[in-house]
Amino acid sequence: MKIYDWGLFRRDVRRDVRNTALFMFFFYAIYLVTAVITMAVVMVSDASSVSDLLTEDITGSVEGLMDGAVGPMSIAAIAAGSCVFFILRKQRFITDLAMPSAEPLTPKIFIILVLATQAIQLIYAVIITIVDELLPEGLSLSESYGEAMDGLYTPLGILYIVIIGPIFEELIFRGAVMGNLRRYGDNFAILFSSILFGFYHAIVLQIPFGFFVGLLLGYAASRWSMRVSIALHIIVNGLSVLLSVTDNEDFATLGGLMMFVCTALTIIFAIKWRDTLKARVRTGRAYYPGTYRYGFSSIAFWLFLACMTAFGLVQMTAL
Repeated sequence: MKIYDWGLFRRDVRRDVRNTALFMFFFYAIYLVTAVITMAVVMVSDASSVSDLLTEDITGSVEGLMDGAVGPMSIAAIAAGSCVFFILRKQRFITDLAMPSAEPLTPKIFIILVLATQAIQLIYAVIITIVDELLPEGLSLSESYGEAMDGLYTPLGILYIVIIGPIFEELIFRGAVMGNLRRYGDNFAILFSSILFGFYHAIVLQIPFGFFVGLLLGYAASRWSMRVSIALHIIVNGLSVLLSVTDNEDFATLGGLMMFVCTALTIIFAIKWRDTLKARVRTGRAYYPGTYRYGFSSIAFWLFLACMTAFGLVQMTAL
């Protein structure tokens, strides 16, 4: 453990949180620029649809082109934006991915982790249903999320959601972001990376959900390596896509029932192993008092959260 001078310590925490937030800004700038360029290339390459834009069928052509472009746009954008984090971690990206587990991962533990992800899904779905009932007429978090995701339910879009997105996002948030902040304690690194992970999604519905899933993924990465968090992330997104694209009501009902069972089992296991969980939380505490206070004092960090919240609200009202 590194021994800090108190003055240097305060400066280092603020600096590292600030730099991480600035990297997130750079990531989004590159992401958006690449997304726009990719969208334009895909649209222009579809000559027949582009010609339709010059006729009266403008609306239908634009919507069709957008749907076809969202998948490749997302893949190109996250790959380009991730270059920022390759620079941040450099060769440590490889060592992060190949790091040995802090403890053996048994099939039983992995199954419990999967159950926990589905428990979060169900609890959050219930909360969103309640919130939607309280919102003014015409506003719906679930509907705006569905409309935002519609363009990704294409072969390339599903490839992005299920495989490419989870791998790059884990490299960014559990590799670069969490890895850069773990010097201040695992709990500190998991919390800040999870907050950034939630707000990174921008869609209002996904911000708190991303935060809570991020806590679980961060814990998994810190205990059993990033390979485990990547596997969990792929499973979470894969099951979510499977339930979203199916038109079979019986299958959807069965999926909901299974999520309920997962939630019940997760609660049982959490109660059974509460002392072990408390002990692991204690071992991940910040090394110095005031760590969280200094970390949360970063202006760049709060500015990033505010910008992403505003972006999400604008997106929700536009949809």
